[in-house]
Amino acid sequence: MYASDIGNDQAQGLMRVAMQRIVRSVVAVSAFACVLAAADAQAQEKVTLRVSSFLPPQGFLNVAIVQPFLDRVAADSQGTLEFRFFPGGTLGRAAGQQLKLVQEGAADIAVVMPAYTPGAFEAYNVTQLPGVAASTRASAVGAWRAFEAGLLPEPEGVKILGIVPTASNILHVKEPAPTIASLAGRKIRTAGALQLSAMNKLGAAGVGNILGPEIAEALSRNLLDGVLMDWIGIKEFRVDRTAQHHMEVDFGRVAITLPINKQRFDSLPEPAKAALLKHGGLAYAHAGGQAFDDGVKEFRANYAKERGHTAGTFPPSDQEKIDAAFKEVVNEWVGGEAGRDKILDVFRKSAAEVK
Repeated sequence: MYASDIGNDQAQGLMRVAMQRIVRSVVAVSAFACVLAAADAQAQEKVTLRVSSFLPPQGFLNVAIVQPFLDRVAADSQGTLEFRFFPGGTLGRAAGQQLKLVQEGAADIAVVMPAYTPGAFEAYNVTQLPGVAASTRASAVGAWRAFEAGLLPEPEGVKILGIVPTASNILHVKEPAPTIASLAGRKIRTAGALQLSAMNKLGAAGVGNILGPEIAEALSRNLLDGVLMDWIGIKEFRVDRTAQHHMEVDFGRVAITLPINKQRFDSLPEPAKAALLKHGGLAYAHAGGQAFDDGVKEFRANYAKERGHTAGTFPPSDQEKIDAAFKEVVNEWVGGEAGRDKILDVFRKSAAEVK
């Protein structure tokens, strides 16, 4: 039957009935969609992750690298993730205990230095090899590529979100050191076996086992003549008050990882996982490494303006001795365990690609 076969009133009535059915269907679909949205919102309820750092609240790593990373992740998590940051050792003061905090669930994420952490993490010391990487960003990228290749171990029970080394450790001394020969017998605080070896090979007396907060006092009491540290660290640890002569030779960088509890990560909503992965890894290496490189430029420039501070390099006639000492350190590290040659190869090539 066609519209021409029925009266106008009847046709209009049929149309009203059809429209009512359509409206009821739309309302029903909308209501169902609202129920699904509500259920999804409940399922995606915001998760709060606790982040531990043994470093001071205003420490450069916390302020310039970790906190911005957390902010970027939270912003991209589609409202599923927020962080509570506990700097200054609130959840645990000892640097060597930070990994354990994450493994045991006392913290969800932590700033961890493998060099200070008990366990088989010597492979991460590739970043400490002197004279290998041209910048901290290059070192960070090299370390992450080595980790991606399965050459750096992932501790049990955690997932490594990112790796960023410190800025380059250089020599800061109380009295000027115009030549390598002038370092003979000077007591220089070092962090780890590689720095200790490098200083000893250059004729100084490397001193280990002095914690960061103890360095300034040791310098003031003449227990130390100098320290290997980056431009940023000397202010944070008050080294700059006594060691005001700075020799810019690259003694390597100390790796810093950012692990998350593996079970906690696996339980997160998908948008939260995606945000952590997006801003971790290679992105974290580039951002964190660049932050350190920019920080070094700023701190160095500020010290250049301060009375009493001098900065320079050893004369070209000393470069051969420096190169030889550093080559020995690298070769000894590589020869210390099977497979380290592969780690160094990936690290060095990846770092060299960063311009």
